[in-house]
Amino acid sequence: MTEFNRRKRCKIANEDIFERLPDEILHCILSLLPTKYAACTSVLSRRWRDEHHWTSALTNLDLDDTVMLYGKNKPSRDGKLRTPAECKAMFKKFVDRCFNLRRTVPHPMQKFRLRLSGRYRSSRVDEWIFSAIRARVEEMIILAEDTEFRLFSSETLVVFKVCCHHIYFHVYPTTVSFPRLKILHLDCLSSAGDNACIERVLSASPVLEELIIEMEECKPQDSLNVRSSSLKRLTIQFLPAFDYHDDDDPLAYRILTLDTPSLELLKLADSASEELNILHKRFLLEEATVSLGHPPVLTKKIDDYAEMVVGFFVMISDVRVLALSDLTMENLKDAHELDLPCFAKFPTFWYLTRLEVEAGVDKWLTLLHILELCASLEALIFKKDNQDSTGPIRRGPHGNPVLSHCLSSCLEVIEFKNFEGQLAEIEIVEFCLRNSRVLKKMTVRYEREIDNSKEDVIQRLLNCPKGSKYAYHIEFLP
Repeated sequence: MTEFNRRKRCKIANEDIFERLPDEILHCILSLLPTKYAACTSVLSRRWRDEHHWTSALTNLDLDDTVMLYGKNKPSRDGKLRTPAECKAMFKKFVDRCFNLRRTVPHPMQKFRLRLSGRYRSSRVDEWIFSAIRARVEEMIILAEDTEFRLFSSETLVVFKVCCHHIYFHVYPTTVSFPRLKILHLDCLSSAGDNACIERVLSASPVLEELIIEMEECKPQDSLNVRSSSLKRLTIQFLPAFDYHDDDDPLAYRILTLDTPSLELLKLADSASEELNILHKRFLLEEATVSLGHPPVLTKKIDDYAEMVVGFFVMISDVRVLALSDLTMENLKDAHELDLPCFAKFPTFWYLTRLEVEAGVDKWLTLLHILELCASLEALIFKKDNQDSTGPIRRGPHGNPVLSHCLSSCLEVIEFKNFEGQLAEIEIVEFCLRNSRVLKKMTVRYEREIDNSKEDVIQRLLNCPKGSKYAYHIEFLP
């Protein structure tokens, strides 16, 4: 190798390649890093030496105190590792410095993510949130534990997500406005006093399309009204408190009210409310996932609660895709077996094309009754609850299984999940094979070793007489 080539290679090796990258690419690289690591990249290039440069290049701020609290602690000046309190103080100074440097940045902040694993003064957290809103942030994500903070008005916020344990949030000032907010996620709220704040945020969000609310330890007094004319996707999960019954007000019970005329997708898991009100005659739902169960202490009569559940299904009877949990099926089974008058009002689902049910085989007769009311069902997914014991399938009058209308006219796809090869399960599959007149596909999925010989079970099902006029095969999948 000549001396010239050697010098040329050394020059290329020592060249600062970052100097040649356009600002757009550098900004994109930095925006994908947690802010602390983005700041550390200043050692890579002279172009980053000015901390104002890398800060102004960021469109995202990702601030995570676990990086300092649980990451690689550097020794302090006296040679000892920094204590958690020292790391926490460093984190607060670092966040303050980032926002101070951003005050002169002209472009808006696209995303602000704040993760707090320790406790912080609410005034400090409020200051950070307000600084992000002042920077015209479009997406804000807060992950924290046992934290209290305020939510301020924002003309630019589009996405706001909170995932915390025992979070308390307040809306400030009294009159708020979120004209661009489309996605709102509130996970693990304390529920105490937060319902009024939720309702104020909803009333101030005229274009909101997606809402997720998850509450733990719901008390009877914590009723919630969800009102939004623009909302399209709604997820609600309410879990009751262990001390649900309030001795001071034994007649109090939780009420959930939905006033969402534009709703297209609903995921409802509510085992805390005793009353569910829908302020429109019908939802024009495309898809619904329903898990309804009464709270541990029921102040209403079981008949009244069952009537409320049936009334809810009447309101969503135009749904096209429906999923029912085992808890929901348990309540419907009780109403069915007790022959409650309300069960006779269970609606016909004229437009339902796909039904997914999670239940034990002891709820099979209740499911058959529901199938009789599914006039256009094309796909049935039955996920067996492994917690339920199984026995021979129960039969209708004269020892013959009750035949559902959809089995003989429209059901084309059946899938059985969590199959274990027990007698009741085999009888259910055989019943579907014999009575499904237009079946095109049957899938049996097993997640554990089946009780009987796998080969014997498969052979029995393959030899079962098939009622479908179409040629099809049975799939056995793990």
